[in-house]
Amino acid sequence: MHGVLLSELVRTSDAVSLASGRRVKIDEIAGLLRRAAPGEIPVAVAFLSGELRQRQIGVGYAALGGLLRADLAAGSAPPGGAPAAGAPGPDPGARPLTVGETDSVFASIGATTGAGSQVGRRRLLGALFARATPAEQSFLTRLLAGELHQGALEGVMVEAVARAAGVPGGEVRRALLFGGSLPAVAEAALSAAGEAPTDAAAKAALAALRAFRLQVGRPLRPMLAASAPTVAAAFGRVSPAAVEWKIDGIRIQVHRQGREVRVFTRTLDDITPRLPEI
Repeated sequence: MHGVLLSELVRTSDAVSLASGRRVKIDEIAGLLRRAAPGEIPVAVAFLSGELRQRQIGVGYAALGGLLRADLAAGSAPPGGAPAAGAPGPDPGARPLTVGETDSVFASIGATTGAGSQVGRRRLLGALFARATPAEQSFLTRLLAGELHQGALEGVMVEAVARAAGVPGGEVRRALLFGGSLPAVAEAALSAAGEAPTDAAAKAALAALRAFRLQVGRPLRPMLAASAPTVAAAFGRVSPAAVEWKIDGIRIQVHRQGREVRVFTRTLDDITPRLPEI
């Protein structure tokens, strides 16, 4: 397994964005996941889902705007834009960025705190963008801004993981319910399966997925309601049914083991310190 270059992931992202059919999107992502090294699998899943593994790293529009202004002043391509005429690209002698390296830079940016942290984050981000091609800069800008709208929604990603591992999609969804994190579930399944899809690999992936069980202290994914075309169709599937008033507040799940209590939001954030009364 040779690992995945950022440019490969960007090409996959573009292909997914251009594809109109769900099956094509799933095949494109599954193909990339099969080529990924075990440690890169959760990064690839997160990036293609339009997320960072670190959730938030302290980089917002101000930092991205600063890079944009600096690139325009230097006459080079703005992050997320087309290269200026005759603008220099990355150093031809520089090593291409890998998915793993990019994730490591994001982790370093997120870990930069204290006095001078804003300057430090911008320096790390600037160094990353300096190594990136214009296409990679565009991808990274949209990823950091939360605007990577390419159709790789969770349902597509779940099926892509299942396709790459050679297992039914329902097995991945079950593991996701108990594991909480799709990148972690994908890493477990695909690391067990290996690169070549065989019957033995599929059995190993299935065993890895079924190892995810209810664990007190690890939040469960919320089970979302399915949609129906009409009210009558909904009552046909769920009957008898009841209706209740929705009261303002937040949905939480509470885990208790002995004297230890932890409280999680529906997005699986641990908010225990914020709710001592619970």
